Amino acid sequence: MMKWTRTLVVGVTLIVLTNAVVLLGATYNRSGDPESQLRLTQRELQHSQWRAEKDNSGITLELNWRILPAQLDRYDRYSAGRWEMPAWLDKVKLEQLGFDVAKLASERGYGRRDDIQPREVLLVLELNGPAYLQAVQRARIYADQAKALLAANSRSERDKESAKDAAENYRDEQLKNSRLFVIDAGVDLQKLRATYPDRTRYVIVHGLVRPTSVQKEGGTKIGGQITELHAERINVPYLYREVFINSAAFEVTVAFGQRLEPWIVAASRAMATNQSEEKK
Repeated sequence: MMKWTRTLVVGVTLIVLTNAVVLLGATYNRSGDPESQLRLTQRELQHSQWRAEKDNSGITLELNWRILPAQLDRYDRYSAGRWEMPAWLDKVKLEQLGFDVAKLASERGYGRRDDIQPREVLLVLELNGPAYLQAVQRARIYADQAKALLAANSRSERDKESAKDAAENYRDEQLKNSRLFVIDAGVDLQKLRATYPDRTRYVIVHGLVRPTSVQKEGGTKIGGQITELHAERINVPYLYREVFINSAAFEVTVAFGQRLEPWIVAASRAMATNQSEEKK
């Protein structure tokens, strides 16, 4: 009986200590001024999970981040292209992040590349900046190319479908797709913040990167892949639950604190969409 009681006490103590550590971490994260703060919409935040408990908002939002693939000869219509090789995550960047690029490039290293563990780094996310504008431009180019192909062969059902898809992709890129892109990585927060000083456009978070490769003409190209972004999920406070109970458009102010972890500062239903603003 005493052994069972002792086990129970130890278990309860561990739970209390764990909760205390979590609470202290959250308190520290929100202390002082936020490290950065972004104003996001349903384009950049997706519903991740729903629970029906009355004592919990039941909603978790997930950051819908993207990358510009290194392969510029095609347009990926889906934001899931995040798992490809970013254009900026090349050999030089991998070396800066602490990977032994020379070893990776060797024949022995190439065979063991899949066994290399991801490395924790700091990732820079950009909202509605040059990376997004480049994605819009790329979508427009592909739409124009598909339209030109159809004009040259108007009877082709395949070209008709391609032109239709490309036009839809271009519209989605302007009005629906996420404008949040991972554009850089590093290991020094102060250096990254000096490079990206606008705290309302650039947010820095923890994440994981690992080496990868693609076969190209002339050989194998070594680069990197983002395997995880630690601050992806954001719990919705009960206060703002009503904002997210249906598919209506919304605007959310998300702050990132001392631990580079996010929380919701404000949330509201969006006003009528201003398309000219979306196209900036």
